[in-house]
Amino acid sequence: NDDAAKLGRFETALAQFVERIMEDRYVLAVVQVGSLRLDTIWARHALSLWVIEADGVTRPIPSDGTDERVFRILVENGVNVHAEVIPRSRFKKMVEGASRTAFSHNFFAERRIVASKDASIDGWFKKANRMATKDQERELLAFSTWTIHAVLHARKRLEVKGDLALASQDTLGAAHSVAHTEIIRRGEVWEDEVIYRAIEGAPELFKTIYLDVLAQPKSRKTLTAALDAIDAYLDEHYVKHLQPLLDYLKKQNRVVPLSEIGDHFAFSQVHPGHLEAACEWLEHKGLLEKVSAPFKLTKRSLERVEGPAYFLDGG
Repeated sequence: NDDAAKLGRFETALAQFVERIMEDRYVLAVVQVGSLRLDTIWARHALSLWVIEADGVTRPIPSDGTDERVFRILVENGVNVHAEVIPRSRFKKMVEGASRTAFSHNFFAERRIVASKDASIDGWFKKANRMATKDQERELLAFSTWTIHAVLHARKRLEVKGDLALASQDTLGAAHSVAHTEIIRRGEVWEDEVIYRAIEGAPELFKTIYLDVLAQPKSRKTLTAALDAIDAYLDEHYVKHLQPLLDYLKKQNRVVPLSEIGDHFAFSQVHPGHLEAACEWLEHKGLLEKVSAPFKLTKRSLERVEGPAYFLDGG
């Protein structure tokens, strides 16, 4: 069938690409990101690879901008190859969690080393690719703050603007975020459609927050029920899902500016705006106290401005 033929093309292209590129003495390893199987090949439009190279080899080009991540789109036997080129030293930082390009989305893409000349890389990869507890905590925080952010926007669309269409879109976005959260909570790797897997595990929840929003005519009643259900889900799980944020604030035991919170989680794939939404949600629930804290907008500023800051009672 078509899927079997496509799978064969991708497997052949992968083998040819790896054979070709591993002849380069500066290339140390190749990691396949995302499985190649009959049940997942339908979604693949390109091979996705990490190419780990010796340090100081690849030079940035204008299209790379200032991002530390370097991507190249290649082709092998008619199949496009999306390759992220990673210096050996930065790959080590990724493994240690000290780089923005951390092993995010461990739960939604299988990875395997398909070629390697470096035993250290093999060891680092094996260590980082397993779903460690800290990875699960980080991913739960990332998706839960995303959910809170989406819910806040959806309620504004619904209650302030009365825009049912855009409120519906934001609600569905929150539902997809909850779906990702459910997969992470179960500690499983799932490469297929996440929303359907989540529905299997929590049918009543997703009927309210997803299926009803899709199938029923857009109405304030349906959207309010969905948002209330998501809020109830957050209420039930926030202690676990926001644990890194709560633990950090408890350990600080002081008023912490939002800018400082953002800096602390800068390498955790958590968007600063989503952290703000989570802190505002916790403050609204009476779980955090919100104050303002002065700081200089620039190093040379003479005047100080005020920024939001939060306090969690350590007791």
